[in-house]
Amino acid sequence: MNYYFAPLESISSYPLRNVHAAFFPSIDKYFSPFVSTNEEGHYTGKIERDLAPENNQTLQLVPQIMGRDSEHILKSFSYLRELGYHEVNLNMGCPSGTVVAKGKGSGMLRDLYFLEDFFENLFSRKDHDFAISVKCRIGISDSGQVPELFSLFNQFPFSEIIVHPRVQKQFYKGNVDLDAFQRLYEITENPLVYNGDIENAETAHKIMARFPGLSGMMLGRGLLANPALVREIKGGKELEEKELKDYILAVEKAFSAEIQGDRNLLCKLKECWSYFAKNYPNSVKGMKELRKAKTIEEYRGAKFRIFSEAAFVPFKGEKEWI
Repeated sequence: MNYYFAPLESISSYPLRNVHAAFFPSIDKYFSPFVSTNEEGHYTGKIERDLAPENNQTLQLVPQIMGRDSEHILKSFSYLRELGYHEVNLNMGCPSGTVVAKGKGSGMLRDLYFLEDFFENLFSRKDHDFAISVKCRIGISDSGQVPELFSLFNQFPFSEIIVHPRVQKQFYKGNVDLDAFQRLYEITENPLVYNGDIENAETAHKIMARFPGLSGMMLGRGLLANPALVREIKGGKELEEKELKDYILAVEKAFSAEIQGDRNLLCKLKECWSYFAKNYPNSVKGMKELRKAKTIEEYRGAKFRIFSEAAFVPFKGEKEWI
């Protein structure tokens, strides 16, 4: 079983990836937040830094790209090959309304005839040793398209099919549809990876027991809240408070080296704490102070209040669904 760190927009960039890989070396692949393809086929600034090989030396990174113009995507392939990458992931799962309205992300699942031509163009023109995986959902408004969609995927040699078993209309609400995943599991011929609502080791083990032929499992929000989750799934010790505190401090230092200006840095750290705080479920006042913090000093004061006022309770998930 392979374990992957899901691409989460803005938060799972290289500062957090590198810290996580140093503290919890159990991840087989990290996936970058999606990069929108463009006419030029190359990138500068934040995207360039996030994909730069020198910023990803201690982990295996798979760039995720989003687009529906095959010519733009092929230019991105060339750019990534020049950086030394040999695999790319196509984003066909983003449920954002603005993304879907442009026919991108999970919006690409609307038209299977377009998808067939799109895939044929990519696979016929890519370098033979350049791998393409795809991350997708099970439909737009319902899962009735599952047989046709995954039979289409079978026509092409994807390195992996990563499936989040919700439809686009759900966004991240409601339960994942394991019955629909069962249907695609039975017909998919490419290596299949499960993604969605894995927040504790018990749930991961139940998924693996029901779908023993999986090649991998992708974890996202559960891994942000409990960075030791994969270690626990593999039978290792559960997250300890000291290592979480050390991890948080290292994340702070990593982002402060990348982000200019306290305001932007605070926004990033507050976003991280929306996950870290799940290990301190009774810290009401501390979290209120942290969310209101306007300076780094106020942020630090709120952080230490969280540590002092609430007991550490390793995050084990917010719901029982399997």
